[in-house]
Amino acid sequence: MIAERLFTAFEEAARERRIATVAVGLGYTAVGTDDGSVGLCYTMVQRSPCCTQVPVFRDFEGEPASALLEYVRSATTLERSMGVALVNALNRPRALAMPEDTGPQTGLMTQLSISPSSRVLMVGYFPPVAAALTAMGAHVNVLDRDRAMGDQAQFLDELARSADVLVATATALLDDSLELFLEQVRSGAKTVILGPTTPMVPSVFADLGVTMLAGMVPV
Repeated sequence: MIAERLFTAFEEAARERRIATVAVGLGYTAVGTDDGSVGLCYTMVQRSPCCTQVPVFRDFEGEPASALLEYVRSATTLERSMGVALVNALNRPRALAMPEDTGPQTGLMTQLSISPSSRVLMVGYFPPVAAALTAMGAHVNVLDRDRAMGDQAQFLDELARSADVLVATATALLDDSLELFLEQVRSGAKTVILGPTTPMVPSVFADLGVTMLAGMVPV
């Protein structure tokens, strides 16, 4: 659903741009467009005994951005990484105009009203964020598959019953797991999608209970 929304939101803009460069790194994928914009996304690879990560290799440089935008709907996570990186490149001018986190008075913890009684559930382990939450006395429960942290069934139960805040890594967009957590989160809880992968497109998340999009813009 979110992938389809991203495709629809940027279908027209993609027709007007060409791909300048695609760089798939060990940690992040970057896509540059012909207007100088750059977008980032976490590089997610399949868990597979085979070394092949994409069904067919394609060189997108110089091609219309609309060809690469199709990857945002791909079931192959590496292809979707490229597609989301393109979305973030196409969205860069709008994202640059969004308010910045400039410190404690405007930052994440303040806007989410974190207190010692807060129950914060985190999809994807962000060490600095987890440390700051713990320092404020909040109860923090982390689910991170790659780090073998947490139990998903217990996590989902707590998410539905008692969560005050859900902090979710945007990389969950890449395997469609984000939608599962957004569907389960307790009514009234605040939700933030966090990390460089985050598409800073409020309209895509408007009816999904998302309180804040906390991404980044390359400058």
